[in-house]
Amino acid sequence: MTFDMTQPITFEVEVANLALAPQWQALIQQLMSETDTFMIGGIRDGYSRPEVVDTPAITLLLIAEQADSRLPVGMGSIDNGELGMAILKQFQGAGLGQELMNTLLDWASHVGLASVWLDVQTDNQPAMHIYRKFEFMIQGVPRQLTLPNGRETTLQRMIKILEDKES
Repeated sequence: MTFDMTQPITFEVEVANLALAPQWQALIQQLMSETDTFMIGGIRDGYSRPEVVDTPAITLLLIAEQADSRLPVGMGSIDNGELGMAILKQFQGAGLGQELMNTLLDWASHVGLASVWLDVQTDNQPAMHIYRKFEFMIQGVPRQLTLPNGRETTLQRMIKILEDKES
């Protein structure tokens, strides 16, 4: 389904759930066709299973609605303190990433996470801009990776210390 970009579209953020699983899977497939970013975690971590820790985790879907159509067009998550976001290209540049980031950071503060972190490709200037706007700070040195598709990329770890709600 495609949206008529000449007509109004409304957006909302909601927690991913099993009822939306087929649409969620389709979104992931479409995102994977638009970017190779989804390969980075596995390469970075050597395809090993990450250590299971007992910290809260969430996956949010950015839902677009128009007439009788309602589909996810982006997603964001926090797992083991790692924040990740992706929005379909046709919906980028409209402030939706900032809305999704605000929701993720509000949730992280609410559940008591002390910080969140992410790895960003240094050539992804729109993402770097958003992360700097949200006061993520560079941590460590950039890391070179070769993705399975042969593309070379450089990752930079960034971290955001969350405000202490009790202060």
